[in-house]
Amino acid sequence: MINRNFIPFPELETERLILRETQSKDVTQLFKILSDPKVAQFEYYYPVKAKEEANEFIKRYRVELEEKEEITWGIILKSTDELVGICCLGDFNEGARRAEIGYDITQSEWGKGFATEAVGAIVDYGFNVMNLNRIEAAITPGNDASVKVLEKLDFTREGLLRERDLMKGKLEDGIIMAMLRREYKLLRD
Repeated sequence: MINRNFIPFPELETERLILRETQSKDVTQLFKILSDPKVAQFEYYYPVKAKEEANEFIKRYRVELEEKEEITWGIILKSTDELVGICCLGDFNEGARRAEIGYDITQSEWGKGFATEAVGAIVDYGFNVMNLNRIEAAITPGNDASVKVLEKLDFTREGLLRERDLMKGKLEDGIIMAMLRREYKLLRD
C-alpha cells in the first residue's frame, strides 16, 4: 500500500532547500511563478492574471492534500526563505504503487539545479516513506529542461504517448520518464 499519511505535512530538507507546504505568505512568489508565460508554457494552466488566482492554487493544494489525491511542496530557498518553485506527487495508483511527479521553478532561478535537488528529495521520500514502486513524469515535447532534470536523477525515458493530455484546449503528446523502486535502490546502494 502507498503511505499517504500527509498529516503533519512532511517537510523535507536538502543542502539549499526546504520543501514545505505552501502558505498564504507565499502568494506573491507563487503569483510570480504561475503568471510567467515561460513557466506556464508546457503546463495545463494558463498564466494567472491576479494574486487571488495564485491563492486559489494554494487552497487547491490543501484540498488535494486533505483528500490524499496529491501532495504539493513549496520549494523554499534556505538563503532567502523565499518560494522559488513547487513540486508535487499525485495521480496515485494504489495497486501499482505508482505516482506522477511534476514541478515548476521561477524563471529567475532556472539553471541553478533547484529542480533537480527538490525532485531528488521527493523521489527519496516517495520510495522510502510512501512505499511507491514507480515514479513517473509526462513531459510535453519541447520541454527539454524538464527532461534534463529527470535524466540527471537517472529516470529512464520510456517513450512517447501520443495525445496523452489536454493542455490549454489542445491534445499534447507526453514523453514518459520513470524510475522504479529497484532501480532507485541499485543507484543508492
